[in-house]
Amino acid sequence: MAKTTIRTVCGLPDYMRCGLSVEVEDGAIIRIRPGEFPDPADRGICVKALATREMVYHPDRLEHPLKRMGERGEDKWQRVSWDEALTAIAAQLQDISRRYGPGAVAWMVSVMPNLAGGGYSRLASLTKGTVVDWWGCGDAAGPCADIATFGHMMGSVHLLSDPNPRFVIVWGYNPAETNYDHMRKIVRAKKKGAKVVVIDPRFTATAAHADEHIALRPGTDGALALGMINVILQEGFRDKRFIAENTVGPLLVRRDNGLFLKESEVTPGGKPDALMIMDEYSGRRQVAGTPQAKPAVNGSFSISGIDCQPAFQLLSDMVREYTPEKVSQIADIPADVIRRLAVAYGSRKPASIFRGWGMQRTFYGDLACRAINTLAAITGNMNLEKPSTFVLNSRRFLLPGEPHNTLPVMLLYDAVTKNQPQAVKAVWCSGHDFVNQMPNMNRVTEELLPHLELVVVCDLFMTPSAKFADYVLPVASFYECTDLCVATFYHSYLQLQQKVMEPLYECKSDFRIAAELGQKLGFGEFFNKTDEQYIEELLDSRHPTMEGVSLARLKEGPVMARSLDRPLQFKTPTGLIEFYVERLKKFGQELPIYLEPVESLRSEKAKTYPLSLLTTHSRNRIHSSLAKIPSLLGQEPEPTLEISPADAQTRDIMDGDTVRVFNNRGQVSLKARLSHRIKPGVVNITQGWWPDQYLQGHHNELTHESVNPVQEFILGPNAAFYDVLVQVEKVPE
Repeated sequence: MAKTTIRTVCGLPDYMRCGLSVEVEDGAIIRIRPGEFPDPADRGICVKALATREMVYHPDRLEHPLKRMGERGEDKWQRVSWDEALTAIAAQLQDISRRYGPGAVAWMVSVMPNLAGGGYSRLASLTKGTVVDWWGCGDAAGPCADIATFGHMMGSVHLLSDPNPRFVIVWGYNPAETNYDHMRKIVRAKKKGAKVVVIDPRFTATAAHADEHIALRPGTDGALALGMINVILQEGFRDKRFIAENTVGPLLVRRDNGLFLKESEVTPGGKPDALMIMDEYSGRRQVAGTPQAKPAVNGSFSISGIDCQPAFQLLSDMVREYTPEKVSQIADIPADVIRRLAVAYGSRKPASIFRGWGMQRTFYGDLACRAINTLAAITGNMNLEKPSTFVLNSRRFLLPGEPHNTLPVMLLYDAVTKNQPQAVKAVWCSGHDFVNQMPNMNRVTEELLPHLELVVVCDLFMTPSAKFADYVLPVASFYECTDLCVATFYHSYLQLQQKVMEPLYECKSDFRIAAELGQKLGFGEFFNKTDEQYIEELLDSRHPTMEGVSLARLKEGPVMARSLDRPLQFKTPTGLIEFYVERLKKFGQELPIYLEPVESLRSEKAKTYPLSLLTTHSRNRIHSSLAKIPSLLGQEPEPTLEISPADAQTRDIMDGDTVRVFNNRGQVSLKARLSHRIKPGVVNITQGWWPDQYLQGHHNELTHESVNPVQEFILGPNAAFYDVLVQVEKVPE
């Protein structure tokens, strides 16, 4: 058979959606290269994508449906047919729904393209089940901050002020290993003369490309941002016009209750939803948005006997205490570094912040991200262009029945063990290794799993979660199925994930699994079309963004989104950028205050566990995916503890020694790797390793599942993976 080359999309569980050009011979993949894009700058793939051929042909890949025979976790299985497995699963799901209510069936699905994830969404909608929102497994605090500030989850795109910035801060982010698209942008900016500063407790691969590296104490990013705001206000680098036109800065706040002043409170017959400002021209109160008014952003006023101040004045008063000297003590970095960083960001415009996910994995990570958002807003270093996108016919496809219930993943523990805030008795899991990846692994295995009546895992491999399942169903890889990949916040393309080869063994795509289960549950009419017919249905939204887009067009290559001439509208209650969030007044967090980490190096607990543990991402895995791929293991063969020579010396630890990392929740044993690239007082284990790759234990035995109520109020609580204290000791030979 002649060789053919097929253009498809990388389906690894992230948002990159890199294009792939796959060479196939006799139905087998023989070569993987970067796929072409209309803009050549978007062409490129990572080592993980290059290794996916090994994933497809891995000897440990699941081949048949399996039913548990022994106790959960014993790894004893019986091969069954698809019909046997799905018939039994459907019967159990229906029984659980009858006894506990349909919401007791939870669907836990990772980042997937439209058909794969959409099939499970259809089932949840039709059965009135519960979708577990996985964002809280490390990625919810940043979106919480962005919803509070901008009204949508991916507000960090606004911090990239210009495609050609003069100054770049890479904050809590290592794109040289985790996001090559962003790293290419940073490198291009540096080549054009931009100064690049990396803020991170570790000297990362990204920091190696920077002009300066600032190693702050973990969890103190918010304090640093507030200290920078302090300097910027002192040095006069605020952008008053941007603040007045685009933020809540001029809105008057009542001093008695901390709420925005309403027109109805000071003017007879005034509107209860109209907010007030003070006009600098006339010295009179005005309704916000009044033409020709010049809003004051500073001052104190008494209006109809009500004392009030502009929100920006409240911010200014709050940051006054965050002097460089005080922040130096908090963040453990020199005061002159803080001043220099602030002046550069405020004066070398346009300036961009590549805000990563690092700082949001502390308990108060949402506050840190809000402080960084505020820093960008008060300097005007923001991109307010409306992102180009595609509007698919998604709602009809995803929700053919009633909207499903949603449960944040961090609330799953109590839902399963305590029936709070609802009962969950069955979990269907696809593409998410929850046993390996959720915090406090011991509670997951010892409390959560025993309370579940049914666990179904769909995966390519017998993952740690699959070992605790009742049924394990073999999933086709993304090379073995067709799907639609929509544009993301990393790029603006709509792409067709074309099938490269037929599924191996008895594997089925996630959508086909959902469709066959749907038929068993009595919803066959909602799963009676081919994959391509459903893709055509998704494309048929008749929205202007979809003009000229068809399945045939996508088979020719990716389509770039067209920009629509529509102004950007922030979906906050005020319609403005909110660094003062009125609805968070009841939590005392209306402003992005700094709060010390819950497991702080300066707490009483640090006397017993004096090291701050990070569990950062590896360039060789996406979470726990690809953990057993030979070529990637050749680059990183086993987990290690990164520890500074200073911390190692006090514990008599040499490079390569076996060490035990422990706290009051659990322990893990592995080899030590001494490194000058990590700040003293901090240790790191790259996350995603499976339990059998450690000498003993697992890094997620050390983490905790504490719930932040403010995050729960906004979107959902986030796992504070980087807010963890441990002790390290050498294991005697």
